[in-house]
Amino acid sequence: MSRRLLCLCSQRPSVPASQCPSVIQQQQRPSVPASQPSASFSSLSVPACRSDHVDRRVPGDGDVAIRECGMWTRLSDTSLLLVHYDALRRRGKGRLTVSFIGISAFTIWRGDVPETVKYLLILFLGAVLIAVPLYRLSPLHRLHGGPGPKLNKITELTMLYYAVLGLRHNKLRALHDRYGRVVRIGPNTLSFISPTAISSIYGSANAPDKSTAYDMQHLKGDGLFFLKDKASHSRRRRIWNRSFSEEALLGYQDPLVREIEHLFDLLLKKTSNNGKVDLVKILPQYSYDSMSLLDSDDPANIAAEGTKFFRLSELFTHIQPLFHCLMLIPGISRFMSFEKLSILAAERRLKNGATFRDGISYWFDGDEFQPKLHPRDLPIEAETILLGGADTLGSTTTMMFYFLITNPKWITVLREELRDVFDEQGRSQQLNSLDQIPILEAFVQETLRLGTLLPGLPRVVPNGGMIIDGHHIPSGTVVNVPVWAYHVDPDYFPNPRAFDPNRWIENENFSIKVHSMAFGVGMYNCVGSKLALTQLRILLAMAVHRLEFTPEPGFDSEKFWNGMRNTRTADFMEPLWVRVTHRNPSD
Repeated sequence: MSRRLLCLCSQRPSVPASQCPSVIQQQQRPSVPASQPSASFSSLSVPACRSDHVDRRVPGDGDVAIRECGMWTRLSDTSLLLVHYDALRRRGKGRLTVSFIGISAFTIWRGDVPETVKYLLILFLGAVLIAVPLYRLSPLHRLHGGPGPKLNKITELTMLYYAVLGLRHNKLRALHDRYGRVVRIGPNTLSFISPTAISSIYGSANAPDKSTAYDMQHLKGDGLFFLKDKASHSRRRRIWNRSFSEEALLGYQDPLVREIEHLFDLLLKKTSNNGKVDLVKILPQYSYDSMSLLDSDDPANIAAEGTKFFRLSELFTHIQPLFHCLMLIPGISRFMSFEKLSILAAERRLKNGATFRDGISYWFDGDEFQPKLHPRDLPIEAETILLGGADTLGSTTTMMFYFLITNPKWITVLREELRDVFDEQGRSQQLNSLDQIPILEAFVQETLRLGTLLPGLPRVVPNGGMIIDGHHIPSGTVVNVPVWAYHVDPDYFPNPRAFDPNRWIENENFSIKVHSMAFGVGMYNCVGSKLALTQLRILLAMAVHRLEFTPEPGFDSEKFWNGMRNTRTADFMEPLWVRVTHRNPSD
């Protein structure tokens, strides 16, 4: 790793290098011969600002820059990144501490600092490593009364470990089974499970804002998914809503049907050539193709990195201050090339226009009464579509076919229910009203219940605190309802691990609005939920009407289920081999 001499300057990038405060101080400070040991930072010899002085703008902060000129000691690129993204951009007290600890540890490891300074840093780090855990476990901590494992109360690394394994959704369920409705899963994080907690955290008018877990975009501009300010989010939401109106959804129907027919042709062709097809590989690519809200291609096959991007971003939710630093490490940065696809899609769409009335067309429709999207924000919104829409749709359709194959009795029930929906040629004029078919809708909802492996949607308690399930939660606390853990809670879903669409039909009090968190709740809920449900209904209806699915002999459904992992969506470790053949609709 190359060494650089660096200094930090919180001036505007237009300030000349000669006016950099650190450089001015350097020029006024006499040099000390290398043979003389330095006793403090103030006596270190620092070279003058280099001629190839470089300004680096910090994304999102117009008045912050880093200057490559000089600093009191030599730092590696990694330490620069810690300061660059953490101390300057975020400027939060906790993140400054993380940066200082990281730089201190690196300085000790380098070993080229005065012994006095090294000992002081060692004492500092030792004190932190002892004092912080003791404080977080002590009655002095504001969340002391929250039940949970001691190790979770001390550090986020425990949940990070399960996030690395992709098993955080299972761990959260186990913690609630042991500790009850509220669990302290991190030093400053509480997890709740109850409908009233859902209402308080997500559904009320004074619901908390999003946490720093949403501070991970790199592209310029503002995107709906990353906007935390409620007023800004509401304005952008109004732009998005036009893309999911009844008129818009009806216009998407023909393109979606064409993509489904293309998928069926591909499944039949691969089965004919190979005798079987792996749905785990095919369905995610279909989901990207079906996102025809964007008119773009993917020449570098960057879309294949989508799941890996989600996996990484989910891990770094627990070490968010270092996320921006780690994303620049070779290898990891490859996954960030997924963002390049967003830029490519945006540029291509702006250049070529639309081949039909797509969703982006609605974004740019506006007048003095209706806001419209600024072109600079299109790349980040394209990323929202590709990641929040396509990747989620791919995993959900895979789960839907898994449940269809492993519960064949429902295929017969669905075909009977859909008998009058399609004509002899397999066409239908009722695709826009499939939500009125009870069994079909129940099958989709049950798929979303068991197949949504989200660990949660973290929020930050506002100033003054709030009451959740009778507990006063202090301001600044991160609160969350783990989606999958809630969806398999036996108090709200009897026999929760069983796939049973009847639960959505037979119980009149079983409300989707109350019991389902698949698309979130409240003002930050999924803006594309109507489109996603439309896609799932049409795909399921056409699949059971036109095709036969036969699992590969020896298929182990339990092994496939246990091989599922949680990123921000579901990730599959096992293949889903099936034989796909034509079905005679008259049968």
